[in-house]
Amino acid sequence: MKLLCFHVAGQDFGVPIAAVKETIPERPLTRLGLVPPFVAGLINLRGEVVAVLDVGAMLGLGRDDRRKSRNIVILRANLLVGARDPRNAANRPGAGLLVDGLSGVRDVADGDLKPPPPTLAAEPASYLDGVIACGDPPRPLLLLAPERLLGSPQLAPYRREMR
Repeated sequence: MKLLCFHVAGQDFGVPIAAVKETIPERPLTRLGLVPPFVAGLINLRGEVVAVLDVGAMLGLGRDDRRKSRNIVILRANLLVGARDPRNAANRPGAGLLVDGLSGVRDVADGDLKPPPPTLAAEPASYLDGVIACGDPPRPLLLLAPERLLGSPQLAPYRREMR
């Protein structure tokens, strides 16, 4: 399986490359009122308004303040709950994930994926498909399940059907 890998608050994460529409450098966000802190704001991406979620804030990790520039991972709209036409939605931006930096694409074997440790709190563990040991020396790479992250109960009050 191919993963797009990135850093958040000193931790290594990955998402399946098939879930990613594109990556862009961080750009100015339009902040919103009356939303939780993990909703970083909105961006205009070639005429589409896209909500950007701060992964570090959503997972309770914070951010790596040593980084001067961050990136936004744009996920495909077919991952959003309520996408009416999933085939068409795959070509549209669904949501952005604000991350501290990109680390590239990695090919991992399905057999290398281990379940999240039982000591991990239930909510963050629910957003993971598993953990993979990567690198030398080996470090844990947390495999995010983007459809579960976007389907989070934390986001339910802000969810609307896509047009």
